[in-house]
Amino acid sequence: MSQPSSQPSHPYPSPLLRWSLGDDWQGMANARERRKIQNRINQRARRSRRRKEADAFTNDSNYAPVIRTDSSLALVNVQATPAQQIGFEKITDAINIRDPQSWATHSLILAFEAFIYHSWLTSAPRPALLPDLVQFNFARALMENARVLGLTSSHLHDDAISYFSVAGPWPPSINLETTALPAGLRPTDLQRRAPHHPWFDLIPISQMRDNLIRRGEECFNDEHLCCAMRGHGDRSDAGFLVWGDSWDSSSWEVTEGFARSSWGWTISGCWELFRSTNKWRAQRGEPPLFSSLLT
Repeated sequence: MSQPSSQPSHPYPSPLLRWSLGDDWQGMANARERRKIQNRINQRARRSRRRKEADAFTNDSNYAPVIRTDSSLALVNVQATPAQQIGFEKITDAINIRDPQSWATHSLILAFEAFIYHSWLTSAPRPALLPDLVQFNFARALMENARVLGLTSSHLHDDAISYFSVAGPWPPSINLETTALPAGLRPTDLQRRAPHHPWFDLIPISQMRDNLIRRGEECFNDEHLCCAMRGHGDRSDAGFLVWGDSWDSSSWEVTEGFARSSWGWTISGCWELFRSTNKWRAQRGEPPLFSSLLT
């Protein structure tokens, strides 16, 4: 590889993001490939910022009391910490789904679970925390599905490719015995044929996974998609609700806001999700979101 001084000048957000020569899009005539590389570089920059924010959050002395590795200590300290000091919207925003085994992610999850458990013990539910709880459940659902598939942080890095689309060999931890997988996580034919990032594999809705792969990762911002599915900060605009087992599509519900948003194409033809959504809405006494012809 050439020395840095002999390399061409690149408009990268940071020299640390020069992961490979394959990221050099200057002079590339193919507009689709150029957009793909530019999108990849931009997303790396955003994820790098998010990792730094998460690390800064968990290292912040103001939050240190609720971020402990011992759950009993965490409970004691949460009780003594003012609610406004905890900032749960910051916790849910900082959880990194692609880095489920990191100390930062573990600490953030522990802090949230400790406070929710304490609220339950004291019979003091706080409706204002509901949006954060919904977002937390979504993040935990994807991380649980990663565990079921045997995926670790090292398998979910920015440039990772799904093992379903790779001939092998595979790490021993990866669970590719599809007959042993829950039905919602078994790969489709397209997942096996088309290279894609493994975070798509964490969604237990097969048609949605195929929709994302067909569209192509270079054509949309997958971080924005994940945020839209999870929700944003303290706003009640979560895209998906998870009511049961993370790997069971019948536990998932899509909200009207997401279905009618610019991300609506991602759920096109997802009949299992439509039925599940109508079921959960009916249990709350709400009208169906999708056509009654589904029943």
